[in-house]
Amino acid sequence: MPKRDYDRYSLFRSDGSIDQLPFIKIPESSFDKWEEWKVGISRLDIWSERYYNNPFYDFLILYANPEYLDQNDIPDGTIIRIPFPLSEAIRLYENGLKRIKNE
Repeated sequence: MPKRDYDRYSLFRSDGSIDQLPFIKIPESSFDKWEEWKVGISRLDIWSERYYNNPFYDFLILYANPEYLDQNDIPDGTIIRIPFPLSEAIRLYENGLKRIKNE
């Protein structure tokens, strides 16, 4: 069973509680992957497992597609961007978090 190997809340944890995380749009890269969404079949955690070998990075895929708040909002046939590789997606995400945290 995969484990959570990344703590996306670490920058926003204070006094034992977690501040609300801001939405961070992940910019497009020429290395990104693309998948067609099939309602009732597609799931972000499955794609996360396929591309990152861990289902817990599904939030990165959602952040790369900011027009959708949740995977239930994605219409059938929509082409979804998967930020790739994982290390670059995390770097872009963390840079966005740090920028907001330091504002």
